[in-house]
Amino acid sequence: QGILVSEGNSGKYKMSMSAFGVNLYSPEEESAVGSALKQRLGPGYISQRAGPGGQKLAYIEGHRLISLANETFGFNGWSHSITQQTIDFIDQVNDKYYVGISTFVRVQLKDGAYHEDIGYGVSE
Repeated sequence: QGILVSEGNSGKYKMSMSAFGVNLYSPEEESAVGSALKQRLGPGYISQRAGPGGQKLAYIEGHRLISLANETFGFNGWSHSITQQTIDFIDQVNDKYYVGISTFVRVQLKDGAYHEDIGYGVSE
């Protein structure tokens, strides 16, 4: 673990530099995160949109999810990455294009724990 020293207009700053994914949670942080993860999301977090066949699809908007993760894990306590993305089809019907894409996303916490899952989207 190194130390970064930076000089700016208002003085010197010291920051601890370590690799992400190797920083353990303090007992207090672990307790707070555990409590937060046991909570159910209220209806204000859930949005809906029209889906195929007249279905309603429920989802969480990206900005709400990022805000919730920042509140739960801290703004620098988590990261996300796309680990794989596949275009499943591209169709043209008259002047419209339809594209289906599957994407694997990994969310990793500062202690190295992670969850990876798949999402699928179709765009017109």
